[in-house]
Amino acid sequence: MSRKKRKRNKNPLLLKKWDEGYDAGVREGIARSVSFFAEKFKGLEEVPGIGEKTMKRIKTHLGSKYFE
Repeated sequence: MSRKKRKRNKNPLLLKKWDEGYDAGVREGIARSVSFFAEKFKGLEEVPGIGEKTMKRIKTHLGSKYFE
């Protein structure tokens, strides 16, 4: 004898709060990633062999937000 599962109604308040928490986590993760890469790229301009043109190409490719 098979038993059918009842479909449960989802609590809209819980769904809303879960979405808010998820969005906050995504924003925090992006902010951490940007700060991590910004720290790694901080001294890149002083590296011998990386001139103005190369630095411009790097910024264009990776995004200037890492170099602010």
